[in-house]
Amino acid sequence: MARLLQSFRRILGITANSPAPSSFSRSIDTDFTIFREGDRAIIQGRVPYLTKPLQHGKRTDVARGYLNHSDIIGKRARDPIQAEKGKEHRLSFPTLDEYVVFTPRLVTPIYGADASLIVSLLDIHVVPPTEGQGDTETEPLEILEAGTGHGSLTLHLARAIQAANTNPPPIPQASQVRILEERPSYKAEDGKQQQEEKPISEKDDVFVAQKTWDEWRAQRRAVIHTVDVSAKFSAHAEQTVRGFRRGIYAGNIDFHVGAVENWIKDQVQRRSATASGIFSRRQNTVQPFLSYAILDMPSAHLRIPHVAPVLRRDGLLAVFMPSITQIGDCVQLIQKEQLPFVMERVVELGMGLSSGRLWDVRLAVKKSRADPNTWTTEGRSSEDDTEAQQTQTGKEETDSESAITPTPVEEDNVLVCRPKVGSRIVGGGFVGIWRRIEDSPKKRN
Repeated sequence: MARLLQSFRRILGITANSPAPSSFSRSIDTDFTIFREGDRAIIQGRVPYLTKPLQHGKRTDVARGYLNHSDIIGKRARDPIQAEKGKEHRLSFPTLDEYVVFTPRLVTPIYGADASLIVSLLDIHVVPPTEGQGDTETEPLEILEAGTGHGSLTLHLARAIQAANTNPPPIPQASQVRILEERPSYKAEDGKQQQEEKPISEKDDVFVAQKTWDEWRAQRRAVIHTVDVSAKFSAHAEQTVRGFRRGIYAGNIDFHVGAVENWIKDQVQRRSATASGIFSRRQNTVQPFLSYAILDMPSAHLRIPHVAPVLRRDGLLAVFMPSITQIGDCVQLIQKEQLPFVMERVVELGMGLSSGRLWDVRLAVKKSRADPNTWTTEGRSSEDDTEAQQTQTGKEETDSESAITPTPVEEDNVLVCRPKVGSRIVGGGFVGIWRRIEDSPKKRN
């Protein structure tokens, strides 16, 4: 009994002088210079290869031989490992980019260059928790990712907010497996349980681990809510996240299955029952709780009206689409529904011929039909203002039926999509960034 308790406490990182679970010291082994059981390694070579999780007694086939996992576990990264019936190989821990490229996928991932750029466009800033900081001092930073997919962007987002949270205890599933492996036998030879001492049941072990995990999750200062309509894709993405660097970022993420609009509705109902100030009963309105929202799904523009009410003022909305015309659909819907967003930029994450460009995507009318008194400044860039000033001062040709000017709010709208001259940004697809303002353009003075 004592041996079991000691083993369980060691797995959770608990000592006699350990603090309460909410202030755990580091319990996930973050020494990524030594390979441990369960790690995945990159076999270096002309064509790199990602191993399956390392396990004693297992092996990975290589050209002209195979590598025993037992020969890898305990070795330092890039130490030479002699293959059975083959040559020496050097192994390393996969970078996040390599991990995304070489892990099995059910859907096409957002590759490292694109995911890193999207995260940088969001301009996320977090600060480490201070000693003795109360859970209610500040509201946590919450990010919604609609469309989990492979889990690549999820991992990049989780890395961006890692500093905001304390070091997590082991996730319950991983703890349960390790406890069961180290549990001594409590069965007598006749198959009946011994009566001399009662062991802790597996149910109790899991309960303790889950309770510890839930206590830590409740005090997180930053969290990512990632939603996918496919339970299969969501489960695979969660497995992918937990498989990277011993699950160091897994605690920052909550996985959900279903339509994003249903998730938002459920969150509003849940938060309305709390006394945290998120729900105002007097006004019967929901106070926003998201700082960032990323939409990466088919027909993402149809979800923008659902996201708008729960996105905080000055929060950012990012829409990732394969086509520029789909970004145009977002522009048209925001204009039509008079949603409280202003466009900050549209970036082409193209490689090769596209070279990576900034795009000007907005609604406009022909000059011959435009009344300057009806022009709206929403979504206009400094280039637009310059064009308007040049037109008014006669510095630009006026005999241009096809020339484009800023958009009136009324009719005869034309969607304009044209590349801008900007910095080179590599990748694939298009990202539109909108900022949440206080109210819709039409309602502002």
